[in-house]
Amino acid sequence: MRPGLGLGVLNRGSGGGGRERLLRYDGQLRSGRAESVLLIGPPGSGKTASILRSLEDAVRSHRSDEVQLLVPTASMKHHLRSRLARAGLMVPDRLVVTMPEFVRAVTPELREAAPVVQDRLLRAILRDAPRQEFGALADSAGLRDRLAALMGEFWAAGADNLQLESAVRTRGQRAFQTLFQRFEEGLASAGFVHHNQRIALAASAIRREGLGPVKSVFVDGFDRFTKQQEELLDALAEQTEEIRVAMPTGLASYPQQARKPDYLPEPSAPGPAVEVVQAPSPRAEVLEVARRVLAGGRPFHEHGIVLRSPEHYLPLLRDVFETLRIPFRVWEPGGLADQGVARHFMLWLRVIERQFPAEEALEALTSPLSPVGNTPDADAFDFEIRATLPGTGLAFLRSAARRSRTLAAFLKRLEPLESWPRRRLGATGWTEECLALLPALQKLPVPVGEDANFQRARDWKAALQAAKAVRRAVAETAELPDFAGGKPIALGTFVDALEDVVRFSQAGGPDQRYEVVHILPVLESRQWSLPVVFVCGLAEGWFPRRFGQDALFDDEDRAQLRSRGIELRTSANRAEEERFLFETARTRAAELAVLSYPLADHLGKPLMKSSLIDDTHATQRAPRALLGDLEPGGAAPCAEALPAEARPAVAAFNPGFSASGVASYRQCPYLYFAAHTLKLRGRPPAPDRRLDGAQLGTIVHEALHRWNKERTPMAELVEEAFQAALGKLNIPAGFRVAQLRRSVRDDLERFAAEWSGARPAFGNARSFFETERQYRLEYLDAKPTVRCRIDRYEMDEEGRCFVTDYKYARPASVKALLKDHLAGEQLQLVLYLAALEQELGCDPGGLLLCGLRGETTLAGAATVETDCLQEIDAGDLRALVDAAGAAAADAAGAILRGTIAAEPRDRDFCGRSCDYADVCRIRWSAREDRDAG
Repeated sequence: MRPGLGLGVLNRGSGGGGRERLLRYDGQLRSGRAESVLLIGPPGSGKTASILRSLEDAVRSHRSDEVQLLVPTASMKHHLRSRLARAGLMVPDRLVVTMPEFVRAVTPELREAAPVVQDRLLRAILRDAPRQEFGALADSAGLRDRLAALMGEFWAAGADNLQLESAVRTRGQRAFQTLFQRFEEGLASAGFVHHNQRIALAASAIRREGLGPVKSVFVDGFDRFTKQQEELLDALAEQTEEIRVAMPTGLASYPQQARKPDYLPEPSAPGPAVEVVQAPSPRAEVLEVARRVLAGGRPFHEHGIVLRSPEHYLPLLRDVFETLRIPFRVWEPGGLADQGVARHFMLWLRVIERQFPAEEALEALTSPLSPVGNTPDADAFDFEIRATLPGTGLAFLRSAARRSRTLAAFLKRLEPLESWPRRRLGATGWTEECLALLPALQKLPVPVGEDANFQRARDWKAALQAAKAVRRAVAETAELPDFAGGKPIALGTFVDALEDVVRFSQAGGPDQRYEVVHILPVLESRQWSLPVVFVCGLAEGWFPRRFGQDALFDDEDRAQLRSRGIELRTSANRAEEERFLFETARTRAAELAVLSYPLADHLGKPLMKSSLIDDTHATQRAPRALLGDLEPGGAAPCAEALPAEARPAVAAFNPGFSASGVASYRQCPYLYFAAHTLKLRGRPPAPDRRLDGAQLGTIVHEALHRWNKERTPMAELVEEAFQAALGKLNIPAGFRVAQLRRSVRDDLERFAAEWSGARPAFGNARSFFETERQYRLEYLDAKPTVRCRIDRYEMDEEGRCFVTDYKYARPASVKALLKDHLAGEQLQLVLYLAALEQELGCDPGGLLLCGLRGETTLAGAATVETDCLQEIDAGDLRALVDAAGAAAADAAGAILRGTIAAEPRDRDFCGRSCDYADVCRIRWSAREDRDAG
């Protein structure tokens, strides 16, 4: 029979001794020596307090070397050590350790396969697997994680591929068993053991060698044990005088070595008060938490936030709490791949490997972490590059940096990197090159002056820790088994491996701050007790999570495996664990537990209240809270107007106005201030987004203008207008461009055929095209003018004028725009009539919108009878013209008085179309307004 990695069996290549040595000691067990006690009790019953008292007594009586406390996680270790330290004790490092640390100390000679090593081995095996099984998804990190977790389940249940071989039934299970076998053989041949196997070997080592001076072992924080951990506890019981294992009530099974259970009573103190809060969205839920933290009058450290689904809440909590300057600490080690320092360096390596594609290189160059990212010329360089994309290579980048000495010099120093994609080095060589390159590509400036606040200092420290972690990850990459022997490899191969190492690496050291709000993943919350605890995200699917049956081993398969002694958890077991986790989270509060849930997710999809919430508690609706309402100390309010001394400059910048500018001001004064007075412009769009609605409108108007003048065939005019626009905007040819070109040509050719000979819409009136007129605002002392660029207007024999405006828009949009004009919401065409009346002395006769997209649409109103327009009374049209003139004068007067209030007329416009929504400091958004409803 082929060798397996049986748990408790040390195979070939896994270091020292072998199977015979291990089995020889298995026959020399000394059972029944220790007093084995299992402390069973609900949260708050004193299990941990009892253990800590024993530790404290040992330390005070100078017996700290005789006791050992094992816990599951590093955060719990730090938490319990801090509690002992606050009692005035000098706590030795080895007194409280995690179980993995303890196992490593007992078996220092063994090589445990790191997660990245296992992942890369699994990927290699998958790539050799038949494509119809797993091979097609070999590069899927999600699949590899799921397969690794499934193998971990079997190991934890005490089974390896040999035990599984006779139990498989389906083709998929057979494929998994084959993969399992190859994976275990691959680990063994490389001289590795996996974590579960190492625990079993640690148990055997303890039985063989004892624990030295340790006489009492305490175990706390676990709610279940693997087969190997139970074996370890048995070994500890045999080699010590006392072992105490603390576990919560309500579990299906407890470890077999505890023959003397001690059931602790329910805590005598009353439980915390419970409030249930309903919020319209996760953001509103987080804002409600922030409101309560700020309004409660308690120190920050007396608050905790327990999360079952951190992916839904951590970004929101970071955003809101940092904005409101609420200090917080996340009690979960952050992944290195999520750190900006790591992402920036990996981006640079990909840029170098791909020979400097401009868009990716621009992102790396203008990052705040880049040595040139915060230089005065960085924004201009960013705009220059984006306006001329696509492009690639350092020469292309240097051409845009010619006006900046700093950027040009930096890019010049990067020239040696152009050869890297062609080089072949060993992994050690690439490690040396990358470590030398890192400080040249990143700069972490020390916060000084106005930037020297606590948040900036903390971010700087975190970035320094992440940079150290990146350097460790680069060094660890060279040590991967794949690169043993120093075979020369390409840069891309090394970077692929480095990405894998970074994905499995943790960032930085522990956060030692005390006066913070504690954000606790539910599994990390078990040993905490805080006055006020918020349990967020109590919605079905989030907490409790939904667990479907496993795709390879469903509940029926797992039941059959249990009959063979392989105990895998079923979906029912996972559901029971969710309730256990909820009870754990709820009971972390000493005084008040706030249970909250959103009615909809981030995208507005409805959610249901969690079935874990007890309906006996009344549900409160979270009041609408906005960041502006909550900001501590009162942030500077949005400016309503510029100071008097700045107003002459506003007048100098605005000698006249355009009809579109007046419309911008009426939408929002701040929009006009940013776009027209300051003339701020947004970042140039990507090449595939440059041909937007505005550019299509420009192409259409250019073709129509020439057609009205020259009567050249419309197809030729559209082609020439398109070519000129594509060249000016540097837009590459592609499917979307070809599709839009054909659509515009078809639409305008249809219009030209229907509008035979440019026949006027208003009888025998004389037509004029592409005319610019000025409407003078007589209401104001300075009498500024409004520029009106009119696509077309007609004058009839009775002195009436009619304006026409072409819109490359669909029928519904054209009709809606006419409705807004007749309601006085839009002024453009009415101001055109006012300008013609003022300059030519004609009477307003009507207005016409001509839509061209999809079909030719005529929508308008006139004081004369026509076939296609609705009739409007001359008095009503006169009232519209007068009202438009007055509204334009009011807007111009407010602009010249320096009014810049952020007061949008159309709230949806802010999130949909405004380029300045992120800088106007408005205190609501369209989404928040919908949430509050």
